[in-house]
Amino acid sequence: MSIGERIKKSRNEKSLSLRELATMVDLSASFLSQIEQGKASPSIENLKKIANSLDVRVSYLIEDEEVKKNSDLIRAKERKYVESVDSNTSISLLTSSNIEKSMEPILYEIGPGGESGRSFYTHHGEEFIFILEGSLDIYIEEAVHHLHEGDSFYFKSSQKHRFKNNSDKRAKALWVVNPPTF
Repeated sequence: MSIGERIKKSRNEKSLSLRELATMVDLSASFLSQIEQGKASPSIENLKKIANSLDVRVSYLIEDEEVKKNSDLIRAKERKYVESVDSNTSISLLTSSNIEKSMEPILYEIGPGGESGRSFYTHHGEEFIFILEGSLDIYIEEAVHHLHEGDSFYFKSSQKHRFKNNSDKRAKALWVVNPPTF
């Protein structure tokens, strides 16, 4: 089942119309329809908004059923990537969503110009970032933090935040979120 199919299934289970969900996540109904049909991909920011509005984790929208049946061991070749063409970013869950956990490690790969979304967002919890490759700008409230390979950064998720790769090379980051939002 694709991300779009899982979104549609969850939306129908909540008895929400396409227009109602679109209003909740501040997207047009036509764009949301394209996402559900697999004709468009949401930004990371919009994927989180959709999951929150449907009261599901992002991992539910991403993971294959076979992966969910596995233990907490995720082999590199089994890792599920989700690419957001809109934001030039791909994410990969580094643990299965079927285990009880208090943190969510995620691998982000952000292409040149890639970003979390154009808007800032907030949520409960805290985040830790370690830059594995390239560089990434993290915007927290009014400040911009320029992170480079080997740098790490911690912040409270309740602060307005977003990220963007302002370089001409791909960035790769290990991101840990507590509590899991994915």
